[in-house]
Amino acid sequence: MASSSSAGGRSKAKPRTPAGVGIGALPIPDPRTWPAKIRRWFHDITGDCGTLEVFIFNAGDGGAAFYLHDAITAAGLLGASEAEWHTENGYPAFIFDTAKIEDFTRRLSLAGYIVRELAPIEPRKPTGSKRARVIDIATARKAKRADTE
Repeated sequence: MASSSSAGGRSKAKPRTPAGVGIGALPIPDPRTWPAKIRRWFHDITGDCGTLEVFIFNAGDGGAAFYLHDAITAAGLLGASEAEWHTENGYPAFIFDTAKIEDFTRRLSLAGYIVRELAPIEPRKPTGSKRARVIDIATARKAKRADTE
C-alpha cells in the first residue's frame, strides 16, 4: 500500500493521542496527575476494591457521583452528558441526579459490575424527649423486697 507523502517525499506521522484522554467530547485528566489527596480519600472509603466494582456516592438531595476511575467507567458505559461531567481539582467526577441511581445500578450490573452505593451517615436527630434514668433491675427488685418485708 502506498503512503501519501508531504513535500520533500517524507511522510509525517500524526502524533498519537494517548488512550483515555476523552470519551466523546468529555475530557479525562491523565490518571498520573490525579491528586494524591483524592486518591487516598477514595481508597480509605472503598478499600481494596476489585476492577469490576464501582461506587456511587449518594449525597441525597445534593445528587450522586462517581469519582476517579469509576467516573470514567460509568461515563463510558452510561453516557454522561457534558453537564454531568466535571474535572474537579484535576480528577474526573460524573455527578448526576439521585433519581438515576437505580437505572445506573441496573445497567452497570448487567455489564458485569458490582455496584456499591455509599451514603453519609446522618447524625441522629434529637427526638425532643428526655432520656429516662437507667435502672438496674436486680437492685430495684432487692429494694422492692426490702420495702415489703
